[in-house]
Amino acid sequence: MSHDHGMPDMPGMKMWFHFGKNEVILFEFWKTEKTGIFILSLVIIFMMAFGYEALKYFRDRMYQMHVERARSSLGVRGPPSTRSKVLSGFHIAQTVLHMVQFVLSYFLMLIYMTYNVWLALAVTLGAGAGYFCFGWYKASFLDINEHCQ
Repeated sequence: MSHDHGMPDMPGMKMWFHFGKNEVILFEFWKTEKTGIFILSLVIIFMMAFGYEALKYFRDRMYQMHVERARSSLGVRGPPSTRSKVLSGFHIAQTVLHMVQFVLSYFLMLIYMTYNVWLALAVTLGAGAGYFCFGWYKASFLDINEHCQ
């Protein structure tokens, strides 16, 4: 029984970890049939995973700065209304960044689920490098931005 889930005119998707350079990554146009394109794809995927960790850090720092500003101005203006909180530029920016982070996290998951060892390694190393650069900041804070806990 075949488990490759392939269509008659397409090679099947391998459902086990494998090596190789011929992959379709996320979109039909992102094909890695040539070695140079495959290596460039590894670099892009590494940067995507690194950027995911940077984005989590940036959102946390943005939130911390917002809280500090709100505390320092609380005595002057009084507490803001719920409507002004929801429609604030800060909340809109956080919402947009959350959506970007959400999509990026699923892209990384789907790349990992190609089961290509090299692509999975690029995701893992990029996330590790990003955490190394930005994770020290989160050591004393709860990670409220993580989708998979």
